[in-house]
Amino acid sequence: MFDRPFRYSRLLIIPLLTLVSMAWLGVGALSAAKAGPLIVFGSTRSGNHDIYSMELDGSNPIKLTTSLAYDDQPKWSPNNSKIAFMSGRDGNFEIYTMNADGTAQTRLTNNVAADGFPSWSPNGSRIAFVRGDLRNPSTFEIYVMNADGSNQIQLTVDSAIDGVPSWSPDGTKIVFMSGGSSVFDPNSFEIYVINADGTNRTRLTNNSIVDGQPSYSPDGTKILFASGDALNPNGIEIYVMNADGSNKTRLTNNNVTDGFPAWSFDGANIVFASGNVNVETTVELFVMNANGTNSAKLTSNSALDWFPDWQHIATPPSQIQLSAASYSTPEGSLGPFAVTVTRTGNTTGMASVAYATSDTAGANNCDLMGSAASSRCDYETAAGTLNFAPGEVSKTITVFIVDDSYPENNETFTVSLSLPTGSGVTLGSPAAATVTITDSDSATSANPIDIPSFFVHQHYVDFLNREPDSAGFTFWTNQITSCGGDAQCTEIRRINVSAAFFLSIEFQQTGYLVERLYKTAYGSAMGSSTLGGAHQLSVPIIRLNEFLPDTQQIGRGVVIGQPGADQLLESNKQAFIAEFVLRSRFTSAYPGGMTAAQFVDTLNANAGGALSAAERNQLVSDLTSGSKTRAQALRAVAEDPDLFAAENNNAFVL
Repeated sequence: MFDRPFRYSRLLIIPLLTLVSMAWLGVGALSAAKAGPLIVFGSTRSGNHDIYSMELDGSNPIKLTTSLAYDDQPKWSPNNSKIAFMSGRDGNFEIYTMNADGTAQTRLTNNVAADGFPSWSPNGSRIAFVRGDLRNPSTFEIYVMNADGSNQIQLTVDSAIDGVPSWSPDGTKIVFMSGGSSVFDPNSFEIYVINADGTNRTRLTNNSIVDGQPSYSPDGTKILFASGDALNPNGIEIYVMNADGSNKTRLTNNNVTDGFPAWSFDGANIVFASGNVNVETTVELFVMNANGTNSAKLTSNSALDWFPDWQHIATPPSQIQLSAASYSTPEGSLGPFAVTVTRTGNTTGMASVAYATSDTAGANNCDLMGSAASSRCDYETAAGTLNFAPGEVSKTITVFIVDDSYPENNETFTVSLSLPTGSGVTLGSPAAATVTITDSDSATSANPIDIPSFFVHQHYVDFLNREPDSAGFTFWTNQITSCGGDAQCTEIRRINVSAAFFLSIEFQQTGYLVERLYKTAYGSAMGSSTLGGAHQLSVPIIRLNEFLPDTQQIGRGVVIGQPGADQLLESNKQAFIAEFVLRSRFTSAYPGGMTAAQFVDTLNANAGGALSAAERNQLVSDLTSGSKTRAQALRAVAEDPDLFAAENNNAFVL
């Protein structure tokens, strides 16, 4: 392995380049494990580089190798009976195989060169690997051999460093990284593909930064890889692109190195390593959805964990469902109504599910005697996504019930689940439930909106999507009640209180930010308004069913002024915007082939030219160099002070 100044090479490019010569002492054995696929990986947690296996949730780690030499780069065979890996136990880096439980460790290669990065063909009959002279990295080439080590054939012949091969699912192609002739030129590495016989070498990426560690998705339509500036390795992230190299899409957005990505058997998830390149003991394993959302940490120790590989077994089924088919809540209940969502079956992996409320009331007046509850009158619309971490079995959907003043029948609305994601995850039953709001009024009384406590409470719900904190609730209620019987004072205070919620940091950084993000991403359209007379109004292209869940997502758990609120808000913003730029609507409007200048100029035009020339040029430069992501560029425009000021009045009126 290279010396410390070349940690970026170790973590991204060719981490096989150290000669280790120690004795092989023995092997470990798998203990009883849960049903389902395992993840194998390399780790230094024993004080030496060894190979381990673990469950999908990071539990039950089992040490498979105990050689005092360097054992690493494990890969499952397609039938899951064997693991290929690299080892220096016999005085040189060679390819070995072992049974899934760590037994029968067998050497396949035996030569003076270094061999590493084994990759099984889809039918398990061959293994692709890398071979070269440690003293001359430009000699590293791609080879293939039979699974028993026989018939070793060189596929690439060039003066570049070739490494990290991976087969296409149909076995006809091999994708790999190649570039430079020296580790002192790490940003020269790009991704190439060749036929399985070594012909038809085709370049897929062309950047001024390093692209590496490629692997085909299980269906063969995409290639997963790591990319970033190798001289600034904490900017290296995980990407995915089409199998022809088009539509490069960033999946991670961290200030550390993300690398060694591997697909789940069904392509629903990705496992990868992430950590500070300068402190290798911080490198841990994580898992995320295939679109980059819902990242969860799998390992946590003071050692290096990397080179994960997901066993080729379908994840046992997991079902997500509501805890009941029907619920009931009184109209005047204190606090929001909670609907429990449960997860059963295999819960070792991660999962997510979308939820939404709906009703059939339409535009009915609030005093209509019927059986349909209305989101305009009886409850607050709730929508969003629930993310289950590995091992997590329940989540809660919060719905705010409005205590109106009308005597009504009992009224109902529906809570529904949809779009389950995760390896082996499906919708269970029930996936929809009826919620009955039982009426609490025997006769029509005063409009509750005229009651200061109700008025303030409703503002917390409408603007901030949460129950009031005690201090804030008391303060804003007193702003109105201090007027006593002065009707004019009361009316002015009510207006001021309402405006204060719009101007609050909490709403400005949640709901108003969502409005500006949509304007920046998609521009404005003309809408009709009757306020002050019929007229046309330019408004951002955002619908209520988009605004509400997105605002709720950014504001979830945030109470400005309470400890940790700023950090939570910032974390929510980053997660939301990173997910926003992966949505199909955004990727359709901004395909991966757009240049940095085209991307920034389109955002800026939608935002009404908010950026100065210097701001525009800097953002283009940052996006081109990789120091900013698409998500960060979108946020930079949406949070530009000129757009903030220009859009403020429109947002206030809307």
